Amino acid sequence: MSFYLDNNVPWKEKEKIRHEINTLYSKYDGLRVIAHRSLGLDGRYYVYYIANYGFDNYNIIARVENPD
Repeated sequence: MSFYLDNNVPWKEKEKIRHEINTLYSKYDGLRVIAHRSLGLDGRYYVYYIANYGFDNYNIIARVENPD
């Protein structure tokens, strides 16, 4: 299992996740911390832990490789 803090997530991947969260925002509205599963740019699946400050205002806290 791999664990990466925000500064190790590539910018393009952050933008991909931001777009996904914006698209699904009604699901995450009101949550302070989001656990979002997605495919990384490297072809591996991750769980992204994200601080939610409102629509289009997020901070990826960590990325954990999903073993499944």
